[in-house]
Amino acid sequence: MRFLSLALAVGLAAVAPAASAGEWEALPPSGRIVVHVQKKGLFSGFAHDHAFEVTEWRASAVIPDGDPASTSVEVILSAGSLHDRQPRLSEGDRRKVDAQASGPGVLDAEHHPRIEFRSQRLELERGSTDGAHLRGTLHGTLALRGRSAPADVDFEAERGADAWSVRGNAHVKQTAFGIKPFSGFGGTVGVKDELVVEIALTLHRAGPRGASAKPRPGAAAREP
Repeated sequence: MRFLSLALAVGLAAVAPAASAGEWEALPPSGRIVVHVQKKGLFSGFAHDHAFEVTEWRASAVIPDGDPASTSVEVILSAGSLHDRQPRLSEGDRRKVDAQASGPGVLDAEHHPRIEFRSQRLELERGSTDGAHLRGTLHGTLALRGRSAPADVDFEAERGADAWSVRGNAHVKQTAFGIKPFSGFGGTVGVKDELVVEIALTLHRAGPRGASAKPRPGAAAREP
């Protein structure tokens, strides 16, 4: 199983002052990042689509009050924390697929443990500038396996009393990062080059230690 990943968020310094009004963050308990890998080939009916959930990540954003178009976002994911949620797999097959995803032929988590996304520009749709409902595309750079490539995240965000609810997706090609999509049995069974990264999370105001503070050892989201 050849595969890849992505996501959305920020982390800054080990010790930081109280967060400003525009700093928000999310950790795994308040959201999900899932990478969808689709099958292809003549005999694809005998194979499975796969959905890899990223279980260790940090997400945060700086959203200036009154100027949402200047929003900046950064993602840090743990390359070894992707787990296939395909319900039809046995536990043994699931462990095998997870190991392949984090192995040297795909994410190479041993040598490149972090996957990072950093935004460069936010393109808002017309009429999406009221500061409470945002829709648009986040243009940025995805880095993994020692390579970087442009990546776009289409999203919708809504601000509540004390949080932002965000949903979005990104389309990423494995070959852009030197990953050869899995193909077997003479090409009759394989996976598509393009992956779909689904994002659904809730951003809360960054805590007193700041969005970049590293989670404590043993916390739900360890430092990727």
